[in-house]
Amino acid sequence: MQWIQERDEEQRVTSHHGENRHRGDFLALALSHESHAPQLITSLVKKIGIPNESHDNELLLEMVRQHSDLPYEHPMYLTVACALALKNHPTIETWLAIRTLAYHSAEIEYWLDNAMWAYTEIDPDAKHAYIVLAKALFHGVETGKLKSLSERRNTERDNVWTHWKLNEYPLDELWRGLPNSDFMMYEDERRIFGLLSEIAPEIFHQLLGCSTNPFLVDSALLSAGIGAFSPRFRQWEDSVRAAPAAFDPDGKWNGSVVLPLLLVHARNELLQPGKQTPRYEADEEEVASLTAEVTALVHAVVKVLYSRADAQAAMTRWSTWLMRQLLLRKDKAPDDIRSDNFVDNALLDALGEASKGTALILESPSDAAPWEAWCYYCVRSAFANGGFAAAPAYEEFVQQWRLTPEEWLEPSGRGLLKRAQQHINGDEPPGLFANLLAFPIVQADSFFSVWQQLWGNAYYLREVLEYGSPDAGSKKYSDRADASELLLLIARIGLACFDQATARISSDSKTTTKEIADIHAAVTSAAREALHIDDTLNRDKWQQLLQHLAVRRAYWDGSYRNNTVDTVFDGDQRPSVSDYLRYFQVDPAEVLAFLHVCILNDLKISKLKEDLEISSIDLRATIDTIKRLNSLRSQKYPLNGRAIAAMKPLLA
Repeated sequence: MQWIQERDEEQRVTSHHGENRHRGDFLALALSHESHAPQLITSLVKKIGIPNESHDNELLLEMVRQHSDLPYEHPMYLTVACALALKNHPTIETWLAIRTLAYHSAEIEYWLDNAMWAYTEIDPDAKHAYIVLAKALFHGVETGKLKSLSERRNTERDNVWTHWKLNEYPLDELWRGLPNSDFMMYEDERRIFGLLSEIAPEIFHQLLGCSTNPFLVDSALLSAGIGAFSPRFRQWEDSVRAAPAAFDPDGKWNGSVVLPLLLVHARNELLQPGKQTPRYEADEEEVASLTAEVTALVHAVVKVLYSRADAQAAMTRWSTWLMRQLLLRKDKAPDDIRSDNFVDNALLDALGEASKGTALILESPSDAAPWEAWCYYCVRSAFANGGFAAAPAYEEFVQQWRLTPEEWLEPSGRGLLKRAQQHINGDEPPGLFANLLAFPIVQADSFFSVWQQLWGNAYYLREVLEYGSPDAGSKKYSDRADASELLLLIARIGLACFDQATARISSDSKTTTKEIADIHAAVTSAAREALHIDDTLNRDKWQQLLQHLAVRRAYWDGSYRNNTVDTVFDGDQRPSVSDYLRYFQVDPAEVLAFLHVCILNDLKISKLKEDLEISSIDLRATIDTIKRLNSLRSQKYPLNGRAIAAMKPLLA
């Protein structure tokens, strides 16, 4: 198995400065230098090894130039001498001298690990020496005793470490890929860590497993071919299997940074192919082939994860983060590899499939950030919808909405807001978040009663929306807007219940058309109540929700359809389509938008004409009003030419 980016070249690290020297070149030089340049390397090693002496690259190169007709480039001899010096004296002091040389020589910087590798091939003592050196460097960097030659790098290290220690939810930072850091903070030593991962992978993994510095660990992982420049699936797999336990059985993170970072790198590798694929005019056969490859990689990643003892706990926290990414994005298209949602959705499906038959952790652990509780609830709903697990119990979710006036501005009320607010975005209602929250409710014997209870529990939120809470002070408007957003989420959950119930009406004997019609009427009543008292920026969202309810009222009424698909409403149930039209007629654009969607859904023109007549709406006058308003203030009253053109059948 290979990442899509992965190539078959032998060199893991390539030089960006001149021609790269392969390891075979350094192996040949290490074996032959005494024959064509006696004592040259030895003299260079002695010069480099003089304590407390400032070494000049040009002076050392001049020693090389004194030997004529050398078969290799001069910097290669100096690089081999540096490798031999580190083998003879694997100390931080020797490293500091050689690091200074490398700082002023691109060749030494990029060739040193190749030269060191050459000595491990011909001298058994070299491997041990380089292990000792790598461990000393790692501990020196981790403790802060080994500083960078760059003060900027030292300041950067201090700043990110301070930020890390002060972070209330550090696992979030790991899932985000340590966004405030730069793996080049440890550029001086990272090639040595990469060499260690090859010659002594067990020790490399032990060092990383004992470290609490995620920035150092991430840099070391990258140097070992885990991600970024030259990713290797095999190295990633070996690292996952060797990584220490990161999560307790209840899902609580124990502070180990290795496994979360490895999962982040895996996701990044899975995302890369889609990002590099053109969104338009792409070869569809190539896209289909790439989709199959990435899907196979997704299952391989999950299979490796589930080889670990803490797989179920790791799945709990990682899937929660993946779900958050799905909920936050507006770019849906989960079946298109060019969408980021493709990978996250595929990973969630694969994780759900892998967890099938095992006991899921029932709730977010104690160290979880506030947003995690409902995201994990959504994960469990998604798994249940996929047939991988039972739906989560909805009772606790419903109970969380029962707030007293005192609790609204206290942690329980603020926690409710934090859990919901991140995912109430500009999607078309009801949206993925509401659908996943609604799924367990729809499984109840009477989902309408459950939704009524949910709306009833939020009674105080309606009070806040209308009047503001007494303790809000100068923040009364934002206080009311917060209450409006939460109420809007409940209404969207109701709409999602309607959609899910209608989708299964023909296959589920428990679901009755009366219950579906009842929840439709109740959500409509809730939306109209909110519109009566809501003057915040969320008012347009309530109006949009009412439009969706109106379209569903017409679509699921058999008298408006030309086919024999299951129906929910008959012509006498309230609210009727004409009721919605009467409500919309105060805004001509709302009338036009509703009728346009009805026509796009191929609803009967004769019935719509009948409703316009019952509602006393003159459609021609309505269109004239829209045009006149547009001529006065085009930005506030945009003109939808396609919608107006679609009205021709209704005007005939």
